[in-house]
Amino acid sequence: MISRAVGVISIRRGSVDATLPALELQDALQRFTTQFADRVTQAMEPLERSSEAGLRDEALRKNLLYVSSALEIASGLDPQVNLFDMIVFVHLSRALLEKHWIPVLYRESGADLAEVFARSEQELETLAEQALTRAQQTQLMNVVDTWLAENPQQIRVEGIRLADFARMAGNAAAERAVQTKGLLSSVSMASRAANQALLLTERGLFLAHRLPSVWRLQARLAARDIATDLVAQLSEGPDAPVPRMARRARTFARHGAIYLAVLVALAVLVWLLRSHGWV
Repeated sequence: MISRAVGVISIRRGSVDATLPALELQDALQRFTTQFADRVTQAMEPLERSSEAGLRDEALRKNLLYVSSALEIASGLDPQVNLFDMIVFVHLSRALLEKHWIPVLYRESGADLAEVFARSEQELETLAEQALTRAQQTQLMNVVDTWLAENPQQIRVEGIRLADFARMAGNAAAERAVQTKGLLSSVSMASRAANQALLLTERGLFLAHRLPSVWRLQARLAARDIATDLVAQLSEGPDAPVPRMARRARTFARHGAIYLAVLVALAVLVWLLRSHGWV
């Protein structure tokens, strides 16, 4: 049962009511996001220093996606919806990390990142115990795991949120859409009752502290993309400057070798002529 008391989300578990203030839930999510971002960035540092350019670039992109997605979720309008979305984000990201990114790209270097996601999912489970009913937790996991089973080829999942499941078309998704809408509708009353002004202030302070780190990641990624594009423009294709200069250098070297051979032959001929007194 969800109370209409200002700023409070009340959920009945059997015969016991557990009350979690919306502001407290938002603060818990913000603390989780700060720790998550720091852990992910630290785990990504060895990957970003890899000698493999493809691994290095993908690790930086993933770092930016993970951190910015977590910040986007934590600064959403409704703390309980934010919790739903954070659970979806971390669960999907961990599943694809273990299924695709570690075996295909990161390999043994991704062990620390896998540990970060495993620990983060455990922390979210603990938080969910305080804010969601057991039925909601089970229903949420069923929705996410069903989507994973139905979309085995999808490897980029950082932008997927709970509401997206309800919008995905197809007969196989009909039941999932009903469950998703049920989960979201269960928090609509709490959203109207919460002290939105206080929540908004807290979100603003949170973002003010965390956004600079995201901007630094974006700047690093942009600089790397610019450098990669510049190298490609200089070196790829027959008309690019580097291949063109290399061809000219090879041509000059061949001609130079011919000219040198001619000069040497002439010098030898002159020496022979002089040595026999013919010149």
